[in-house]
Amino acid sequence: MEEGGSVKLRVKYFLSGIAAAFLIFAAVYFLFMYLPFQAESPSRPDSLGAQKKVKEIQRIIERNYLGEIDQQKQTDYMYLGMVAGLEDPYSVYYTREQYEELQKTQEGSYTGIGITIVQNSEDGKIYIQSCVQDSPAAAAGIQEGDCVTAVNGVSTEGMTTSEVVEQIGSGADQVVLSVVRNGGAAQDITVEIGMVEMVSVNSRMLDQQVGYIQITEFTGVTSEQFSEAYETLNGQGMQKLIIDLRDNPGGLVSAVCDTLRQILPEGIIVYTEDKNGSRNEELCEGETPIQMPLAVLVNESSASASEIFAGAVKDYGIGTLVGTKTFGKGIVQDLFQLSDGSVLKLTVSHYFTPKGNNIHGTGIAPDVEIDRPEGDSGDAQLEKALEVLEEQ
Repeated sequence: MEEGGSVKLRVKYFLSGIAAAFLIFAAVYFLFMYLPFQAESPSRPDSLGAQKKVKEIQRIIERNYLGEIDQQKQTDYMYLGMVAGLEDPYSVYYTREQYEELQKTQEGSYTGIGITIVQNSEDGKIYIQSCVQDSPAAAAGIQEGDCVTAVNGVSTEGMTTSEVVEQIGSGADQVVLSVVRNGGAAQDITVEIGMVEMVSVNSRMLDQQVGYIQITEFTGVTSEQFSEAYETLNGQGMQKLIIDLRDNPGGLVSAVCDTLRQILPEGIIVYTEDKNGSRNEELCEGETPIQMPLAVLVNESSASASEIFAGAVKDYGIGTLVGTKTFGKGIVQDLFQLSDGSVLKLTVSHYFTPKGNNIHGTGIAPDVEIDRPEGDSGDAQLEKALEVLEEQ
């Protein structure tokens, strides 16, 4: 449902150039409609018109445009423009490289060193934006804010982030990063390349009875991380549980369903319906329904898969939703890989809660509504959840 190299980078969507993409949208229509069926309908007026317009625009650009022309980027923008014409913010065209980065985010684990890098717009230098907990980079001593001046002895001056990523991924077993920390002298740090697992679940005991589990997103490793946290808290004497889904943008349908199967009774978790009315159900056998008081924290940024979770909890009445109304994304996207490795992510169906509620555009109202004032040094929503559990 929702979102190369060995470094985890955020997928770039080319949104800054979306206006340019629309200028040659007709060209995309030709590329999509004419080429695959040229032998069958070579004289289709719409195809020939699009072909003529593509050539006309390209000639004008080549004769008059002042700057350098990147034909590959032009082509990618055309494909992006075709999808953008759907006017659906959740349908996206990914290049092959973007899709590889998207896979890392969705799967929750990948081979690499576990850093995110960013290029400073002012000085052009490469900095460590984040370092994954328990990753090879963290174990070697890499820290957020470090300035990467060289990779394997090759200076990063003048390099883009993509080029730095490629350089880091060029070694089979390890990479040497030269970093400057807090304006000090450069130091070489050797980092072993290995498996990096993104942390999407955090947990702790709030007191002797109440356990707390925060889920930041639903990836391929979330269910396993939730299981480990749930078991650990049970072993520490947990008698009541708070699950925090605030600011969780969603993720994989499979991940949220696998997580819910650990606490739901027998029945439907969620079901989807596509444009043809075809229905698909995700079911729970109900082998381990939760047997303790539960409160689930939600807010306006709890979306998509988070709302599947909240909707199931509410419909089955196994817990109390506390916070503010959720985002309201009740649609599902699927991925379609093209022959060149690029990918289309398209909205393909609506999803419904176990009781048949379509929450798209409306969200899910909490059982106990309470806002968290901006700048509040405490956590009024968490305190309210504790009060709710105390009453139970």
